[in-house]
Amino acid sequence: MTIDAGQYNIDKIIREFPWFSHLPHKALQKLAVSAQIKRYATSDYLYRVGEKTSSVYCLLSGRLRISVSSHMGQEFALTDLDPQYWLGEAALTGDQARIQEAQLQTDADILLIPRSVMLTTGEEFPLLYRNLFYENLLRSRKVLELMAGIAFYPLRARLAGRLLVLRLDYGVPCDEGDLLDVHLSQSDFARLCLGSLQRINKIFREWIGRGVLKMQGDKYILCDIPSLEHEVNAQEIEN
Repeated sequence: MTIDAGQYNIDKIIREFPWFSHLPHKALQKLAVSAQIKRYATSDYLYRVGEKTSSVYCLLSGRLRISVSSHMGQEFALTDLDPQYWLGEAALTGDQARIQEAQLQTDADILLIPRSVMLTTGEEFPLLYRNLFYENLLRSRKVLELMAGIAFYPLRARLAGRLLVLRLDYGVPCDEGDLLDVHLSQSDFARLCLGSLQRINKIFREWIGRGVLKMQGDKYILCDIPSLEHEVNAQEIEN
């Protein structure tokens, strides 16, 4: 569903993202005029594996999960994205099918800019391509760091690391520690950490028993941050 874009400052959203850094006003205006905003519902997909896309996207509200999956149905969630994150730049390389999928975890507003406008803007202002190149290098580095964690860190360390990262994004101080103000099931953690639900459940039970975590409704409170940091640091020392 296309929505009224008046509640968002599209010019500012475009101008402040690294893809468009230092582009002249003419280029920024061209991109802003072509943009549209659509409302997506929870569990909707921006794109799925094998699909072709013709836009780049900016998550304006809500939460979006990027995942990869196997032909046997196994799924690994690479990351959950928060508002003001741009994605879909692979569409600029041609009609290649997507190798990832992007699924909304909440209702969300998404800004779309057509590939054709991005390409003509890049042809007129090559600085856009340089910006995309540098940003892609940074993102590739993060993916490689994630893959290294999967290859060399045990599940306990991967799970502790995910919790600590979530604390940075969603942590709310409370009397007992830091409440993760985000709805994530143990199945979500299994996908985020590439582990079985049974093993994730076992680790959570142990940590809750030791007082490292506790539940408040369907949300987690991190009660003992040093213990979670130790799970990660001990593995780093061992390696």
